[in-house]
Amino acid sequence: MTVGLRHVLFCDLDGTLVLDNSFHIFLSALWSAAGPAGRASLALALGLRLAGRAGGGHRGMKRRVMGWFARQPVAWQEAVAARTVARLRPTLSRPVLAVLEEARAAGGTVVLATAAPAVYARHLAVEIGAAACIASDGTGRGFVERLAGAKAEACRDLLAALPGGRTGCVVTVLTDHADDLPLLAMADRIVLQAEAAEAESILRRLPDGAGEVTVVDPCAAQAGGGFWLWFDDRPVGPLDVWEVRMALSKHRHAAIHAGGGRWRRILPGQALEPAGRRVDCPRPPSSAARLGLHLRRRVLRDFLGIYH
Repeated sequence: MTVGLRHVLFCDLDGTLVLDNSFHIFLSALWSAAGPAGRASLALALGLRLAGRAGGGHRGMKRRVMGWFARQPVAWQEAVAARTVARLRPTLSRPVLAVLEEARAAGGTVVLATAAPAVYARHLAVEIGAAACIASDGTGRGFVERLAGAKAEACRDLLAALPGGRTGCVVTVLTDHADDLPLLAMADRIVLQAEAAEAESILRRLPDGAGEVTVVDPCAAQAGGGFWLWFDDRPVGPLDVWEVRMALSKHRHAAIHAGGGRWRRILPGQALEPAGRRVDCPRPPSSAARLGLHLRRRVLRDFLGIYH
């Protein structure tokens, strides 16, 4: 850490601190915990998203969902937030955690900065030892989505409030997405968790003189790594061949990481290759692939009783 300067790290959540989409996990936790009336309200809030701009787009959908959530009992809210965090933990990025832990050990200040709702983001901020959490908050007309420029502005305000202001800080930004270009423009150091092509696309859009860049690929094969499976909507790994065979004997509805961020369905007895072996958890399957696995399991196993 630069002598005499405060080291401040702004860490994104979705795709960075966790490899999953936290809001999708939050919606799933909401749906599971809500009764019939609650699910009807949620369906309306989500369905209006299909109306595009007329329905307020993604921001409008998020505002409606968070408004409904805020009207629920506090204990219920906390239970849903805890369930969301529990489901996100398996996809925590070990390389990102290592950067944050090293900085904190050297006296740095970690800030979780995300467009995700504060109702669960603040819990993750506590778990990683963050000094502050910048996240989407409020309800109704008071809803503020900390996305792109709004996130960068909030981070800029936080820096200005520190002793010495921005000039007294070395700023590191950890992210995976071009939405954070306004924040990346103020960084002295950049950690991009992205595949090579994605990282190159983001870096091309940065202004001249951008900070020192480190790229962490969440999909590439890693020396000494093992197989990764996805079942029951969570990653399991790294595994050796025997562990994979044992897992597949109990979990028929599974996918295996095939490399490069791709997953393919696998059944007991099928060849394990091609496979992208990794030490660290790879990026999860797409939402469509996960939904397909879930529906297949629900129909075949839970409704028809077909386990093998």
